Formats: sequence, structure tokens, C-alpha cells
Amino acid sequence: MYYYQYYYPYRQPPPPQYPPIDTAIFGHSVSSLQKLALESSTLLKMFADPSFSHSLMTAAQAGNKMKVDSLIKSIGISTPVTVEYNPDGILLTMHAQAQAQGSQCCTLTMFLKWREFRG
Repeated sequence: MYYYQYYYPYRQPPPPQYPPIDTAIFGHSVSSLQKLALESSTLLKMFADPSFSHSLMTAAQAGNKMKVDSLIKSIGISTPVTVEYNPDGILLTMHAQAQAQGSQCCTLTMFLKWREFRG
């Protein structure tokens, strides 16, 4: 018994069409994130101060979100910071706004642990 093999022509899909490379938006994101990094450094320097960190942790432990936000704002950075915390640590999120588009171009998120997790 003979078997015939049929070969079907294989068609490769055309390569995807992407828009031309434009580094302007990416460059803006990079420079905006550099600013966020500098401001996050200012935050971290204040957090390294035992007196400040004690006040921050005391307010967080008491569930006093207004005091926590007030302490963060007192540091004097220009970028708004979203703060969330729990018994294990604090989550800080900083968003840079794109100047031309009015939208977020980049985000810096930091989680700082202040207690061992007890599951």
C-alpha cells in the first residue's frame, strides 16, 4: 500500500506593522521618573530620622490617616504621594503627570516593611 504525502504551501503571516519609533514620550517618562527618584530620596531621608519615623508609625498604628498624610506632606516634596499602610509596613505610590497630555507617564512605588509578617 502506498501513501501519498501532500505538501501544502505554508504561508508565513506578514510581520506586524508598528508605528515608527519616537523616543520623545519615553524620554519625558525617563526625566519625570528621575524627578520622582530624587523626591523619593528626600522621603527616605526623612524616614531615616528616628523621631519622624516614630511619629509616622504611631499615627499609622492608631489608624490616623489624616496625621500620616500630614506628616508625608510636611516633607515638602512637590509630587503627591498616595499612602497605604498596614501592620506590616507602608506602601507609597508617586505618580508623575505628563505635561502635554495631562496623564500619568510613570509611577514609582515603594513598600517599606516595619514589622515581621505573622501569618
